[in-house]
Amino acid sequence: MHSVEHMSIRRHLRLVDKLILLAAFAVAASLFLSVGWMAVAPSDPQGAVSLLSHQNPALMVIEALALAAVTASLATLIAGSRLPDVGIFAVALGLALTSIRGGTATYLLITMANGDRGAERLLAGQLAGEALIWTGVLFLSMVISGWITRHFQLSSSADSDSALRQWQRSGGIHPVQLAELSATECPGVSRRLGVFSDAGQPLKARFAGLKTTIVTGLVAMFAFNVLVSGRLPQSIKHGQVIFAVCASFYLGVWISKMWFACRTAFWSLLSVPIVAVLGYSWAVSANASGGRYADLASVPMSDFLRATPIAFMAAGAMGVLAGRWTISDPDHSAKKRVAVKKSKKRAS
Repeated sequence: MHSVEHMSIRRHLRLVDKLILLAAFAVAASLFLSVGWMAVAPSDPQGAVSLLSHQNPALMVIEALALAAVTASLATLIAGSRLPDVGIFAVALGLALTSIRGGTATYLLITMANGDRGAERLLAGQLAGEALIWTGVLFLSMVISGWITRHFQLSSSADSDSALRQWQRSGGIHPVQLAELSATECPGVSRRLGVFSDAGQPLKARFAGLKTTIVTGLVAMFAFNVLVSGRLPQSIKHGQVIFAVCASFYLGVWISKMWFACRTAFWSLLSVPIVAVLGYSWAVSANASGGRYADLASVPMSDFLRATPIAFMAAGAMGVLAGRWTISDPDHSAKKRVAVKKSKKRAS
């Protein structure tokens, strides 16, 4: 069993690395838009991609899980050494593309509520449950990515420093280590992968992780409500919803990184289903809103009802991982050294 401490490696991808990543994401997109679409397509050609609009929801979930496992495996094998959690991002990208191919949440609002605020609250409760199911699909992709990395790629070891020097001499990037994957911080999964996270201070690391989850979630929830509809109610559009969710969680990761350092993206990813469930649950008890537009069936009483669960979970995961990949951790050690120097000057 490997013991690992906090590690943060900033990677500058070369052109060949970016092309390999694009290839992995292209494979994921093609799988979900072909085989995946046949599995999740709504019974109504104009319908939204949702368990509520599918002819056989149980079969839809089983096929989505199988497709997620295959996609995560292929993406990790193709580009898993370039960036951590590539398999999760590939599955999230595929889910987002399939949601865009279907209709918007307007379809669910009209066909299942049709302006009845009581029925709309019931719909919100059903969407909260569906968000948990799509969380399971992303969780499976996280576990599969860790398992593939554990068995087929370099894992964290005592030779990591020599491996880093070797890759630097060859002009390449440091290959992703097992301990950089989200699965290695997930309780019950890390030990099965042979990793004991944050040796010597597991409670401190988990406390920092929980604070990261809370900050990321609060920032994302606030930003989403600002971005998704604007000052006045508007028609629901796929692009606006995907952008609002993705940007909100990216902003949440950026702000949480200012205060807390986590080894992997696990704690930030955990905030996505929490925000989704809380948002839909809030809509269950929310008062009707919308002003003079309140009587329109296409105007939801809560902004969270503008996003289908599959779109929210997929875009949220992509926003979190994009933030983890592009935002570097602050150098807290440098700040401490500056503070120590200032204190010494004052003492002298």
